[in-house]
Amino acid sequence: RYHTDSNSNNNINMFDGSHRTNKREINYSGASSSSRTSRKANLTLARQQRLARAQAKAKLNASIVIQRCWRGVRTGNGDGTGRKGIARALDGRFQTIVTDALNDASDSSSTDVNQHGSTVAISASLLAFRLSPALSSFYTSTNDITVEEYMRQDLLKMEKLLTTNTPQISPIAARRLTSVTLLLLRQSVSRRNMGKEEEEENRRMISLLNYLLQTIFSSTNNTAASRGVVDDLLQSNRPSDYYMSILRRGQDKRQSKPAWMINLFSCLRDYVIFHRDINVDNGEKATAMDVDDDKVSNPYDLELLLKWCCKTVLHLASTSDQQDVTTAAAQNLQGDDVLSTILQYQQGIALLASILFIAPSVFGKSWLDTELTQFLRSLTQMQQQGGAADAVTSDKDLIPWSPIFTHYLSCAIMCGNNSTPSNNDQIWSTALCETLNNHECSVLHHIVMQADVYHEQRDLYTYSVPVILQYTLQRHHDLATLATFAARGENISSWIEDDKKSNSEISVADAAATAAYATDGMDVDDDDDDDEEDESLRSQSVSIQQPSQRDKRSTSTSRYSRQDLQTLPKLDALYQTKSLRDKNTTTDRLRALSRGARGSQIEVQCMISLAEKVGKGQWMLSLSNSLFTPTTPQISSFGLVSSSQLLLLQTRAQECYPSALSSVLTSCSGSKAGRNAASPLLAKLAFHNPSLFGLWECSSQNVPLLTRSQSSKAKIANSPQLVAAYEVFSSFCDLFSHHLLAVDDDEFLDRYFSPTDGGNTQGKILASDVVLSLKKILNDLYWVNPVLAADISETNDAESILRFQRARLLISGTKLWNSLHERWCRLYRNVQFCDENSWWFPFLAGQHDSNPIIHSQVTTFGDQNDDDEVMDESSVESVDVDEGDAGGDALASSFRDPKMARVLTAIPQAMPFSRRVNLFQSLIDSDKLLMQDEEATFRHMMMNLDNPEQDGEMGGRVRVTIHRDALYSDSMNTLNPLGKKLRKKVQVTFVNQHGATEAGIDGGGVFKEFLDDLIKDAFIPQATKNESGEEEQSSDDNHPDFFSVTPLQTLQVNLDSDGDYSALSHYEFLGRVLGKAIYESILVDPQLALPFLNKLLGKQNSLDDLKNMDPEFYKHIKSLRYMSAQDINSLGLTFETTAGKNKTVELIPGGSNILVTKDNVIQYIHLVSHQRMNIAGSRQTHAFLHGFRDIIPAPWVRLFSAYEFQKLISGDDAVQGIDVQGMMNVTRYSGGLHPSQPIVQWLWEVVNEMNSEQQRKFLKFMTSCSRQPLLGFKSLAPAPCVQQTRLREDNRGVDIAEESPIGNIRLPTSSTCMNLLKLPKYTSKEMLRDKLLYAIEAAAGFELS
Repeated sequence: RYHTDSNSNNNINMFDGSHRTNKREINYSGASSSSRTSRKANLTLARQQRLARAQAKAKLNASIVIQRCWRGVRTGNGDGTGRKGIARALDGRFQTIVTDALNDASDSSSTDVNQHGSTVAISASLLAFRLSPALSSFYTSTNDITVEEYMRQDLLKMEKLLTTNTPQISPIAARRLTSVTLLLLRQSVSRRNMGKEEEEENRRMISLLNYLLQTIFSSTNNTAASRGVVDDLLQSNRPSDYYMSILRRGQDKRQSKPAWMINLFSCLRDYVIFHRDINVDNGEKATAMDVDDDKVSNPYDLELLLKWCCKTVLHLASTSDQQDVTTAAAQNLQGDDVLSTILQYQQGIALLASILFIAPSVFGKSWLDTELTQFLRSLTQMQQQGGAADAVTSDKDLIPWSPIFTHYLSCAIMCGNNSTPSNNDQIWSTALCETLNNHECSVLHHIVMQADVYHEQRDLYTYSVPVILQYTLQRHHDLATLATFAARGENISSWIEDDKKSNSEISVADAAATAAYATDGMDVDDDDDDDEEDESLRSQSVSIQQPSQRDKRSTSTSRYSRQDLQTLPKLDALYQTKSLRDKNTTTDRLRALSRGARGSQIEVQCMISLAEKVGKGQWMLSLSNSLFTPTTPQISSFGLVSSSQLLLLQTRAQECYPSALSSVLTSCSGSKAGRNAASPLLAKLAFHNPSLFGLWECSSQNVPLLTRSQSSKAKIANSPQLVAAYEVFSSFCDLFSHHLLAVDDDEFLDRYFSPTDGGNTQGKILASDVVLSLKKILNDLYWVNPVLAADISETNDAESILRFQRARLLISGTKLWNSLHERWCRLYRNVQFCDENSWWFPFLAGQHDSNPIIHSQVTTFGDQNDDDEVMDESSVESVDVDEGDAGGDALASSFRDPKMARVLTAIPQAMPFSRRVNLFQSLIDSDKLLMQDEEATFRHMMMNLDNPEQDGEMGGRVRVTIHRDALYSDSMNTLNPLGKKLRKKVQVTFVNQHGATEAGIDGGGVFKEFLDDLIKDAFIPQATKNESGEEEQSSDDNHPDFFSVTPLQTLQVNLDSDGDYSALSHYEFLGRVLGKAIYESILVDPQLALPFLNKLLGKQNSLDDLKNMDPEFYKHIKSLRYMSAQDINSLGLTFETTAGKNKTVELIPGGSNILVTKDNVIQYIHLVSHQRMNIAGSRQTHAFLHGFRDIIPAPWVRLFSAYEFQKLISGDDAVQGIDVQGMMNVTRYSGGLHPSQPIVQWLWEVVNEMNSEQQRKFLKFMTSCSRQPLLGFKSLAPAPCVQQTRLREDNRGVDIAEESPIGNIRLPTSSTCMNLLKLPKYTSKEMLRDKLLYAIEAAAGFELS
């Protein structure tokens, strides 16, 4: 007889299965009988009763000890507090009690249901006690049976008992048994070689699990809402429940420990993966992702596990503490707090979503949709009771569960990233991370592939996917690498399929690719004589492969070495090298996985499929269109998300999408626009206006954050926000720079320029705003806190990721800034979409550092070409005008400040033009110190007097004699052979038309006049000279026209000489002549066409540059874009064009037979423009460029744009004539003159009254140069001077008295080498005007005065 009075205090310390016998309840029915028989029977009965009391006492004592052992085990925290209980539990007596209890339960007769049920309950509690982790040593393995098998046998024995009876066991014991059962099931599945016998045992264990979970949930569901857990346990008939409740006092009684729940979800995940692999091995779909039918069987174990996972979520959602938290969240939380707060049941849905998305096809689709629809309907009904959801759909409708599950998964990811979870939340987050870290590609693959299926929950789906995409790309490096190279247009499937390459072949190919990136567009040095001079450059190039680590000392002192501050081409090469290294690492890893287990092969196939889906661009474009198109989010009739939360989700998705896009565009970043022109992702997103504007809005908002001055600790603390901001801006720069490649100037001005008329600029990207924002950011990356070479390294921690993103923005931002500056220079004469000072860095705009040049480093790269280089037809078929920065490092080494060196070689427009001209002049002056050092050259000559090869030149000078009537031919014959030696001083002696040597001594002025006349004679076509009234050239000096005049009255190479290879030497000579003029700071007249100047600067011409050479032709060729197909066909155009006189060239092979249609008209337009701008005249241009670079190294002129380069050649055309006031301010006076004298005032009045042509003749008469100095007369050396002379002279030129009635009135004369005007003392302004105009118009030669 069992006493079950819950009010008895003697029962509260009894363990399950230990029942104390009450002596008062012993039946003494025969005690009153006086018969011997009855007495004897009573004595026997009393003896039996005493034995029963002894046995009950022994069991009671054992029960008490077991309770203490249990408490010791449960409360042991590893600090020794539970050791005593564990030692007692391992005692043989108590092991015997547990074993006997199990055996008794197994051997008990099933006739007494109550007794047997009690025995099973006792056995379950004792088994749970024995299976405690602290008592694992109870199970000891033998040679035949492992510990796991012993435990499986115990659980199977328990399952056998439960199948014949339905006893009530302790929920605490049920939880313990549930955890052990799940553990053993997961271990069995993880082996992946399950036999039929083991599979059957697992089915039995799942049946046991089913019963245990029913026990757990039934005890929980019976709990009154008004009572807590402990109050309910006080009403229980199982004292162990009460005792366990005492052990849990002092803890939060409302806090649910979800460990066994996590194990349940994990078991479902393991079984899903197991069945997925089994299906694949049986020949079903490899990815097991997108099954739309019910051909896949519904395994019993999966269905049961999924149902219990759903019930677990419903259980968490129905508890009173969750309801309270839900209500509080609905009432109090606002804004981002709503998205940063996620409850346990929502985390359960997220974990369930991650499991189902791994392989939903292992379930039957109809069964899965029905089951999850019922689950969501039940969940919605619970939420409706709390007033937190919309209306429920009809019971007959299927609910699209995938978008809702995706939403909760994204919320769980956001919560894990943005907040510090509690202990319970940490358990769920850990389980979610464990699932995603191994299978995030499968999860995301299912989400991406299902994106177009669900239209009812489209917004919910769209706003959830970016969060998951960002999370996956950030944590799965291989997927990010695959996606970014797929975005470049590579066939990533071939990485795995093509496994025939050896490692050496791969390394050679990657080395070649790296070299291609490092030297992309760079000049090729063909000079074998410059090996010694380029040794320093080669030694510096080693740092491309081995950048130095970030020096903390240099960072703290703001002093950086050249090794740290490498030039932009080297940084770009480092960046591309890192991308290729990541590609090789990913390829090796994926190939290893593809040769591994079937599950690994599935992950690889899934990863490649997902990367292609993301990288090809169409899916990203669809996602971007949904996010950035201005529409109001719509929520369907069913859902667990309110409209306000959906708006918050939209904002969060718009923040996550740019970061995900940045990961995909990583390998598309670079310093050269157009390098990744074949990128499908760039092709789709760069021309999607909502995407561009959405990225620009995010980028512009982050400019203050990126340019804010912060300490290192503050930057590390804010690294997530900073990294996200850098990623957004880098993505915008990559897309917008690619977008500008296909936008012509008219369209650019219409879209991105707003005139100052108060027009509406809302929803527009203004180019001026982009320029100013980039200036602020690049000023920080280049100057304030410069990016170092070591920043482009492995991204292992938050700080390294931040530094890498800064380096990436430096490269991408420079690319966009230079693209905008090229556009600005091309439009400069027509429209300026921003002020010139918008390009200047604040520090570089000031005047400072009077000695920025390292003179010993200047000429180490001056000699670039071989004098004896032979230009064959193949070498000049098409000039590689995008010749990059081969000398950029050498130019950088010429500057003392490495920060300034990097700026000037990458973005020279950051420094004002006047300062760059000064630096350019400093470079030339430094070169002159060596090339025109007469003392050094004289010493060298004296040391080589016995050398017959000595040329006998005097010092650093070259003497030439030029006949005025054979100006060009004499110059060609005497100066062209000098080659690079033309940088020396040249002294010219003129021979006049009568054959007499002019007496003028060349102190610099004669050479200036000679060079000015030579350039006019050689560059300006004869027809132009005739129109201007100039004399025709002598028959002895006859030469063809090397240049032709464009419709804009600028000069380009004469295409008629294209077939004349003998003319190439003339173009080479003219290049040296123009270079010499720049070298000697002599401004000359020719106005070169801007496309030709672009070639001199090493830049590629585009379609828009055509209008700067032939506006009419540009207008006509551009109009083809807007013609109808019928109009184009009526023109009868083919893919050929004219070049020169009566010469036709095919634009493509067989182009004369290919008609231009509406489909290929864009290709035709660009081919025609490319032919006219870059191919036509390429031989002449190459020869000219070859000679020019003998005098002026290419990196020097790349300090300027094409428009600025023209100013460097011929001065500022904006100034008509000369700046009379500026010249007056710097002019000195001698010979008794003073500015206050009337004759001085008359002089400047006369000069001011001259027209622009007369003013230029006056300037040439005085200085031998018809154009004023580029930086004004204050830069003219020596300063201009006016000297007073006698008014009259006799016939022999001797001065006579001014009052003498005889003699001649002198004309003004000049000494051009001294910039000296000798002005006779005229008596009236009219006389001064007549004599001065006569003198400057006479164009007389040089004589002694």
